[in-house]
Amino acid sequence: MDAGRIQTMAEQLIRENPKRRILDFTLEGQKYWIKRKLGNGRNQLVKYSVEKEFYYEIARMTIAGRFHPELVPHMVCLTPDYMVTLDGGPTLKNVLGSKREEAEKEGILEDTGAALASLHHAGIIHGRPALRDITYLDGKLTFLDWENRMYARDRETLKALDFLLLLQGICRENYREERSRVAAVIRGYEENGGASSVKNARQFLKLHSIIGSLVHLLSPFQMKDIESVRKIYDYLK
Repeated sequence: MDAGRIQTMAEQLIRENPKRRILDFTLEGQKYWIKRKLGNGRNQLVKYSVEKEFYYEIARMTIAGRFHPELVPHMVCLTPDYMVTLDGGPTLKNVLGSKREEAEKEGILEDTGAALASLHHAGIIHGRPALRDITYLDGKLTFLDWENRMYARDRETLKALDFLLLLQGICRENYREERSRVAAVIRGYEENGGASSVKNARQFLKLHSIIGSLVHLLSPFQMKDIESVRKIYDYLK
């Protein structure tokens, strides 16, 4: 596809939607996403400039792409004000809510665990591998939204937190098949070089056992985020 046509379409959409940060369009049967250099309304307590956040994400995508280009959105256009990437298909949240066979869904989750382990093996931390930030299309997984920061200094701790956040994304949804889906992620992650990070994740939970006690005490209130953390403590005993 001609980059000039893509840029022309992107700039037309931006003019028509001046306040929207994320836009999408289809050109000759191919879907694209525009991500603009605008604030996302999150991280209000952390005073990073919008410009710094925009280039921070681009830098992290570039670094990750050097090691695992197949796991990073393919950027087709980059300007000082926005980037355009190829669509990577439905999010994992949508895939898991679809009518696919459960065995296929768990196979995709196992592949997701393996993909995260591959990133970690290369020393790359995603920062928020939530189900809505990973897409799947024709056997290809893509990790979106590389703008998220973690504030632990130790890289092994960062890997463990990344892994725990992926599990939490499943636990937040209250899937009937939750236990086997969590097991699929753990299996894929462990069997592809992530065993030490799983061990570190368990150690992290033990180190913060007071949180485990609190979420179990609050469990009767059925608060979504509290329950997702409680389940992680139970699954990784």
